[in-house]
Amino acid sequence: MLDRKSNSESCPISTPVAALVCLLIGLVVLATGCRSFQKSGSVGKGGNLEVPNPLLVPMMERNYIMDEVSDELDDYFGIYKEERIRIVDSLMTEGWIETHPKIGGTIFEPWKHDSTRGFERLHSTLQTIRRFAKVRVIPTGNSYQIDVKVFKELEDLPQPVGAAVGGPLLRYDDALDVDDDETLPQATPGWIPLGRDFSLEQKILRNIQARLAQGVD
Repeated sequence: MLDRKSNSESCPISTPVAALVCLLIGLVVLATGCRSFQKSGSVGKGGNLEVPNPLLVPMMERNYIMDEVSDELDDYFGIYKEERIRIVDSLMTEGWIETHPKIGGTIFEPWKHDSTRGFERLHSTLQTIRRFAKVRVIPTGNSYQIDVKVFKELEDLPQPVGAAVGGPLLRYDDALDVDDDETLPQATPGWIPLGRDFSLEQKILRNIQARLAQGVD
């Protein structure tokens, strides 16, 4: 007679492990909306085509364009510093805005818009990521160039949370690659630069373009 075993005994995956796998799959599906990951620099939500960065917009009242750019950035970050476009010796100066860093919104915080849908929001859920923006509004003859840069940083803890071992082993060689892009800010103690968030840059630029188009009409 065959020795029949229960399903629980024959299953190679324990219940806690299976539950963890199901949870991770659920997080991925929720973050991606049953779609493939939306990586930085890809076509945005709704199939929108990539917007050039810097974005070229027609000449308009300088305070109006700075108000619209500042109002759009305020939807994602707190404004840290802002220099308005001014006229000095019959020449228009460059306007710029810098924001405070902000911890990225997770999949459990859909009201936060600094993490775009897909890969970026999932990344902010699994890691402690923060972002900040630097925007330049450059007068060029009969138009403006709006240059948007959003930077990402990963929290650098002395040791993993809840670790039972000692501190980290420090390295004194030059093994880490250094990005030669002069636009990247200097590293902040406690945070590791991850480059730029192109998906959020595209979202901001598209919204600014739509805002200014309404003003022109």
